[in-house]
Order: sequence, then structure tokens, then C-alpha cells
Amino acid sequence: MFISIKVVTNAAKNEIIEKAKGEFLVKVTATPERGKANKRVLEHLAAYFNVSKMDVLIVKGKYNSKKIINIIKQ
Repeated sequence: MFISIKVVTNAAKNEIIEKAKGEFLVKVTATPERGKANKRVLEHLAAYFNVSKMDVLIVKGKYNSKKIINIIKQ
């Protein structure tokens, strides 16, 4: 399943908000340096969708706030 996300870094708390079908706003407290924010985004999406962290992949936008994510559901 592919989803579109917008990431907000340096947020007050970690949170995932579904804006529309397949579109999410992901807020993380991590800073956007050395992959910290991406790591937190993947961890929180894995927990949100109840899948392994290995099953959540950034398809597009690794260095951008707008990303396309592939979530592999077993």
C-alpha cells in the first residue's frame, strides 16, 4: 500500500494525522539531520499500521518533507 505523507520535524510531540484517504501528516520531535527524522517517521508509521519497521519504505522524497511511503502488509 502506498501513502503520501508530509513530515513536520522539531514538533512538540510525535503524532500521525490522517488528512484524507492515503494522505497523512506525520509530526516528529526529531531534527532533520543525519536521517534522524526519517528514522522516527518510519518507526511511528510501522507502529501506526502495526507492521515491522522493515515493511515501511521511503519510495520518494528521502530528503524532502513530502514523501511517498510503501507499507508492505503481510
